Amino acid sequence: MSKVIGRRHLAAMALMAVGMTACGGEHDSGAQTANATVRRDTEQSAHVHSQKQLENAVVDAHDLPGVHVEEIGAGTKGVGNGVIHAARRTDTEPSLCAPVSAAVDGASGYTPGGSVQRIAGRKGHSAILTLVSYHSADAARVINELRTALKSCKGYTAAGPMKATYEDVEATNDPPQGDSGVAFRLKASVEPGEDGLKIPTSVIAIRHGSTLAIYKATSELPGTSASIPSDLVNAQSKVLDAAVHTTP
Repeated sequence: MSKVIGRRHLAAMALMAVGMTACGGEHDSGAQTANATVRRDTEQSAHVHSQKQLENAVVDAHDLPGVHVEEIGAGTKGVGNGVIHAARRTDTEPSLCAPVSAAVDGASGYTPGGSVQRIAGRKGHSAILTLVSYHSADAARVINELRTALKSCKGYTAAGPMKATYEDVEATNDPPQGDSGVAFRLKASVEPGEDGLKIPTSVIAIRHGSTLAIYKATSELPGTSASIPSDLVNAQSKVLDAAVHTTP
């Protein structure tokens, strides 16, 4: 492994771990609500999946043969369970990028009812999978605010245990799964200077009722875009769609 590839590998692993610890605080009362009108049916109180239901909803080999799912923090009492909290808008500069910054960590500006994070996929091709259950219409607002932010956010700096700068934020095609969703890519600038590392990162956020599934992948190879496994997204979406339409 070359020195550059080695540095990229370590940097990518560090970025993969950011979502475990970077989220905290409460929803900023000054956060702007997306201009898009939330549909009436989403305003009604939808079933909010409990922590246990979220853990049971994580894709497994029955849903996707050959899938490998690993708890984040395995051996440390599974810190991948229940780690997502409301993100502070003030932790992102500029603040208009706050919804984007939160989504990269699997979070939002709203307090969730439960959350689960896993590393999931097939051998050699995986992503961080975050399932977050929200109350009432908050899940729809998360998607709307993220879509609005992506129209003007081009780059930002996120505070936290590992301060990171992200550049080249760009919305991509909306995912076809779920009730609504957005997708985007960006680059994490890990080291300053012309020779600094810029890690391509891809994120997909899909709403299934009051539950959000957020997928994040990073690339370790220079000039290679980050790819989120489509089979993982499809399989997990089927599980969540079934859960949404099942009477609790």
